[in-house]
Amino acid sequence: MISSLIVSLTALLAFIAIGYKCLIIVDKNEQAVVERLAKFDRVIGEGVHLIIPFIEKLHGIEDPYNHKKFLNNGKISLEPDVISFPKDDREFFGKDKARMKLKADIVYKITDPYKAVYEAAYLFDALNQLFAGILQKRLIDADEGTNSAECLRDLTRSIIDIANEYAQNWGIKILEFNLKQITDGNGIRHNY
Repeated sequence: MISSLIVSLTALLAFIAIGYKCLIIVDKNEQAVVERLAKFDRVIGEGVHLIIPFIEKLHGIEDPYNHKKFLNNGKISLEPDVISFPKDDREFFGKDKARMKLKADIVYKITDPYKAVYEAAYLFDALNQLFAGILQKRLIDADEGTNSAECLRDLTRSIIDIANEYAQNWGIKILEFNLKQITDGNGIRHNY
């Protein structure tokens, strides 16, 4: 009697655990990429969905600070979001050879979850490198008499346009580039 009760409870717990893995709830303004046997199967929108346990799983975007975890348990938000730039302690150089560091926020929105998951291995690292390259090129191409910090502040709109040309291939639209602080070669911080 007791052994059949233990077997029944164990089976019930196993059934609940597997059922929990099957049930996917996608909120409003979210989508999820489903893989079947490690290959793309479909993109699911808002609502309650069932997936086949151990055969299907969600494949999301890697966390920008921990590449072993997915953001939001594999669900992809379609709302505008912000990442800090640069991720590292990077220095930029102007045409006048002046060194500078900057801090900024990139406001982006994912427009195509499939591309966001599969077109760039580490999406946020790719965005970081893209903006670093664009900014460095703009600073080098600045007029000789122009202060690099002023040039940067004036070029943010064109930086967004150039970044969007590349980011659209990754399923992302850049909405804003908010420059927060520039530290010049003398260590003086300019806040914006």
